[in-house]
Amino acid sequence: MDIASVAQQVIANDSTGSQAVENPKGTLGKDDFLKLLVAQLKNQDPLNPLDNDQFIQENTQFSQLEQATNANKTLQSISGGLNNSDKSYAATYLGKYITTDSEGIKVAGSKIDPVSFNMPISARVQASVINSKGQTVATIDLGNMTKGNQTFRWDGKDDKGNSVSNGTYSVVLSAIDNSGASIPIERNAGKVTAVRFNSSGAVLVTNLNNQVKLNDVKSVFEGA
Repeated sequence: MDIASVAQQVIANDSTGSQAVENPKGTLGKDDFLKLLVAQLKNQDPLNPLDNDQFIQENTQFSQLEQATNANKTLQSISGGLNNSDKSYAATYLGKYITTDSEGIKVAGSKIDPVSFNMPISARVQASVINSKGQTVATIDLGNMTKGNQTFRWDGKDDKGNSVSNGTYSVVLSAIDNSGASIPIERNAGKVTAVRFNSSGAVLVTNLNNQVKLNDVKSVFEGA
């Protein structure tokens, strides 16, 4: 008599007043498995008892089920610990200045996110504004900019002078020094003033109203 047969028999016993194993979810946990195994031993046919090989096999299945259950509990515990660790780590960014590779800015009428960046040396800078379709809507020559932190705010107009629609745009910065060599630019996201947590992880909020995912942070420093 196998486990499936015993399960049906034990459920049927409920109508005869015998003890039944209730399983409203239709799944077997290790406790349910053990109850069915015990029930199988109680209900075995005396003329055709459970053979040793089958008993060993079902005990092995029970052992494997118990190991899997314990492993799942361990993984859940580790996952919870990692989440708490991430939150504690994100909190250490408070009061720090961060840079990022993120190029997005939001346009909402006359309200447009500023673009802040750090110049490693003096160089000529150009900004290209790209819409969600990947089209360049505006190219702005920012001229020569000196070493250090810089900020500019796009006026929200395309190359034809028309105001663009509200939405999220990308601003790609490029810089060339006096010799014509390309200079890498880091986007300055500002000083972290708050940390928020959502389903995708930690989000750092800065004094420049930027919201930066923890994974998008490129560097962290103390001073402005």
